[in-house]
Amino acid sequence: MNRKTLVLGGVLIALIALAFLYQGPLKKWQNSLGKPSNFLAKIDLAKIDKIEVISGSNTVVLNKQGGLSAGLAQATSAGSVETKWKYNNSKDFYVDPAIMAKVLESLDKAKTSELELVSNNPERKSEFKIDSAGLTVRVYQADKKVADFIIGGVASGEYGSSYISTPESRATYLVRVDFIGAFRRTEWRDLTIFSTAQEKLNKIRFQYSNREFTVELKDGKWAGILPQKFAVNKEKIEKIAQIMSNLKAVEIPEQTFSKTGLNKHLIIIEAKGEAIDNILMIGENLDGRSYAKRGESDNIYLINKSDRDELDKWIWQLK
Repeated sequence: MNRKTLVLGGVLIALIALAFLYQGPLKKWQNSLGKPSNFLAKIDLAKIDKIEVISGSNTVVLNKQGGLSAGLAQATSAGSVETKWKYNNSKDFYVDPAIMAKVLESLDKAKTSELELVSNNPERKSEFKIDSAGLTVRVYQADKKVADFIIGGVASGEYGSSYISTPESRATYLVRVDFIGAFRRTEWRDLTIFSTAQEKLNKIRFQYSNREFTVELKDGKWAGILPQKFAVNKEKIEKIAQIMSNLKAVEIPEQTFSKTGLNKHLIIIEAKGEAIDNILMIGENLDGRSYAKRGESDNIYLINKSDRDELDKWIWQLK
């Protein structure tokens, strides 16, 4: 191989290298010039253990409980416990899994999104609701704060986008993430009272202040067994079984037992089955709804009057 061929080969290699740099790292560097850095990039979904959401004087704290992943289900069908998020360090209230999924999804999308500078004037922040009208969100990993930002209004003309900033920044940015839909909530807590398999129920006990009776599913047929045997209409009892296996509250009231009537044992329904023991206590009415709680929990809920009435039965009403 002569010297001329070697020189030409070297030139060719150099040109290939330059082309790679231009189309690869150099091109990427050129495209990133002038773009703001993403202050949410440090978020690692699997490592988040606490989120604070501050609106005015109200602070909501969401604490990760159990589990090693960012999973959201409270339990699998096999009974293995996965990640739950406790609401405001309460005794037994957890964040609705669907709400938490949207929160984590928005953070995951935001950490890889581009920020678009819309203003570098701090006096204009109020135009984008980056002020007292905004939401402050703080994200923690291993008890260390990794993100502290303010969510303003919905970006005009940009569906699913939000204005954001940080407390110390003069700038306001647009990010194509629906932070408002994820974080602005009137109720974070899970309204689920029961979520079990209806087909696994095989016994329901009805207890009231002036009567008590029990029905049982045997050989595919429901029938009364206590205080005496009696016939049971399949459609009527299955409506009750459906409520006692899958029941959601309409609201979570102030957590005080005063005036709830839950201590009077007005209505107690117990639905049992394979690995299921759902006990519901119902108290007084309030504006067309009724106070209720699970037997093993002090959480107080309000349920629909229609659900309450469906559970307030005499034996003759089940025939």
